[in-house]
Amino acid sequence: MQFFGIRDLREHIGDYTQEAESGSTSVISRNGKPLTVNVPFNETLVELGVHKALAIKLYEEGVLTLNKAARYAGVTMDEFIKLLGAVGISVLGDIDDLKNELNQFE
Repeated sequence: MQFFGIRDLREHIGDYTQEAESGSTSVISRNGKPLTVNVPFNETLVELGVHKALAIKLYEEGVLTLNKAARYAGVTMDEFIKLLGAVGISVLGDIDDLKNELNQFE
């Protein structure tokens, strides 16, 4: 995920566009505070809607845990795991990922 300051955006519009074309999300901030999150327009966004598509992307990039991404998407964890599988994203990470997820339930 790339971060762009609103004042620097004009100078870095090429980088911003390149991030979007590569399928990456980006954040535009003002005075160090997030202003917008930009999600590339793709098939997942069209089929699943903004919340689910953003949750999937943020999970894939490691920004959200599986539990938090499912909550953001507004679905159960089981439903979110199925969504991830449908778009080809594995939920099997390393042992540290599993421990972190289990700690969410304590």
